[in-house]
Amino acid sequence: MSFLNKFFIIFISFIYLCLPAIAAFDIDTSVDDDIRKKYNTKKIEDDLLPPLPNNLKQNKKLKSNEDFSKTTTTTTNKATLKEVKEVKNFPKSQGQQITLKRGTKFTVRLTSAISDKMSVGAKIYFKLSKPIKTKYFSLPENTRFVGIVVDSHSPQLSGNGGLLVIKVDNVVINGKKQEINAKVTKVNYKKIFFNNIKGKRTYWKNVVKSTQPGKRFYDKMWAKTKQLANDNITVILSPFTLITGVVVIGVNVIGSPIFAMFSKGGSLSIPANSPFELKLLEDTTIYN
Repeated sequence: MSFLNKFFIIFISFIYLCLPAIAAFDIDTSVDDDIRKKYNTKKIEDDLLPPLPNNLKQNKKLKSNEDFSKTTTTTTNKATLKEVKEVKNFPKSQGQQITLKRGTKFTVRLTSAISDKMSVGAKIYFKLSKPIKTKYFSLPENTRFVGIVVDSHSPQLSGNGGLLVIKVDNVVINGKKQEINAKVTKVNYKKIFFNNIKGKRTYWKNVVKSTQPGKRFYDKMWAKTKQLANDNITVILSPFTLITGVVVIGVNVIGSPIFAMFSKGGSLSIPANSPFELKLLEDTTIYN
């Protein structure tokens, strides 16, 4: 007989001997019945168990389908509230922006009259003549540009006219100043150079003007010469008056460039609403 056959014979014999014991086994449930009679098993958790500590109590009952994978700790709630607060306090967008290249020009109008009598540091205001509109950005009409006088003087000797040098350093958009760096390139549609707005230089005009006294003296001498020449007695004196007149006007003409050095140039005065052209000296980003 093989080992496997012996194993099956022994196993079947063991089962057969145990059957009476299994049949006689009876589960005693009398203890459960006594417990049910004495206690309400539905309320046993609330009535008999000791109360939970305050830090473990929950205000709302758990639901059978509640997702316990979510974090509900106080620390997480505080962190969430902090994040919400930070979002609320996040600075608002400054609006659309545009970067203007160096050399960009604006045609503006002067808001009040200016002159070479203005002192250094005085403010000068301009307004945009017409709105500037692009696909993503616009500057409304009357947008203000703010300039400052960096140099000035009244008319000077040698025919030098009055002077104003203006630096434009701010543009006001929606009530807020934004820094720019610009200069004046045209006044009344006329080009100016080196940002110098100048009164008329009158040196050469003064050169001609300074010869007028010599010319008037010569005219008198010439009239006197003709008068003396018409008389037989005084005709001998006529050359002297003529020579005197010629010498005086000659000296006057030769000396006129020197005499003109003591004359002043033209004063500078520009009325309100005069057109100006401004030019950016560097790339500038502005917001509307």
